[in-house]
Amino acid sequence: MTLRPFTIDDAPIILSWIKDKTAFRKWSADRYPVYPPKPEDMLAQYATDNIFPFTAINDDGNVVGHIMLRYPDPSKTVIRLGFVIVDDNLRGKGYGKQMLQLAIQKAKNVFGAKKITLGVFDNNPSALHCYESVGFQVIGTDSYFIDGEEWTGKEMELN
Repeated sequence: MTLRPFTIDDAPIILSWIKDKTAFRKWSADRYPVYPPKPEDMLAQYATDNIFPFTAINDDGNVVGHIMLRYPDPSKTVIRLGFVIVDDNLRGKGYGKQMLQLAIQKAKNVFGAKKITLGVFDNNPSALHCYESVGFQVIGTDSYFIDGEEWTGKEMELN
């Protein structure tokens, strides 16, 4: 697997993995105003200089995942992961773990991260397990209002 920069051509493939509004919100929280999103909505999410989206490609050249790295503050010592998703037909086969390991390497070696963080909703236990499998630890909890409902989540960190 490799990570390459995301392009607008990847968006229809990635967005096709999101089968319903709940899955969409687990993936994007409240970042997108409208469901279902369009490829140009996805591109608009990345239109700043502190966000770095990547597409995961398997050894056959197929798009299998997506992940975004961003600097959440001006210090540029912390990288926050987000918009993490794997093709729903390939889940449970180690692609998520492999993609995260590559993103962690990139965050440290290319972006100079001293700390890597992410958030995950409690109603997404498979994602929580995947993050724990690469060394993320829960450091706190939060609650959010998503589409009029209260969702709880975990704040996670990798040092």
